[in-house]
Amino acid sequence: GHPRPVWTHGSIRQMTDVHAAISKRVSSEQWESLVAFCEDFELDMRHALGSTEESCGVYKVHLLGHLLLGQLDLARFLWRRLPLALREEPELNAIWQVGALMWQGAHAGVQEALGSYPWSSGLTATLTNALRQKTLVEGFLTMGKAYSLIEPEALAIKLGVQVGVVLELANAYGWTTDISTGALKPAKVEAPAPERERPDVLQQLTHFVAQLERELK
Repeated sequence: GHPRPVWTHGSIRQMTDVHAAISKRVSSEQWESLVAFCEDFELDMRHALGSTEESCGVYKVHLLGHLLLGQLDLARFLWRRLPLALREEPELNAIWQVGALMWQGAHAGVQEALGSYPWSSGLTATLTNALRQKTLVEGFLTMGKAYSLIEPEALAIKLGVQVGVVLELANAYGWTTDISTGALKPAKVEAPAPERERPDVLQQLTHFVAQLERELK
């Protein structure tokens, strides 16, 4: 296991330390470490010691960490543990709605929910953007296993993105185009792109999606 910090009654210094510890894990995309930190925060009864705002902020990060790791069961259990008053906080509730859509396998719904909500700046926005990219790629690869041929327009609707994004993904993952129909043929490679290449692909897609959204406005 990992050593847990020993907390005394809340202070400004400790709130700053908590934010710094979370920010470090978010910036380096250490999702497992992020969830472990939030679990320790909960086990050490820190939610009862700090302000409601601080507690809510940690719960948001905790919930998003589970979703980024695909731990939907743990995300649901966490939601059930939340104080009823916090469940009514709009942004925290919006995060849970994303989790519920992921549970249903509603790929387009997940993209719509993540892309349309005005996420607060900072940690939440960073995490929801990471989740948006991750679920898009996972949805794309899931569709690739389900179809031998699929029209780009149909796939775009199923994923809840523009056709241009689908074509970028198809190119990144080595899909081909059927010359006679224009339909996409998923690559037969079972393994996803190597981990060292994925951040570059996701970064390119992030810029591409942002560019498309600017053009559509």
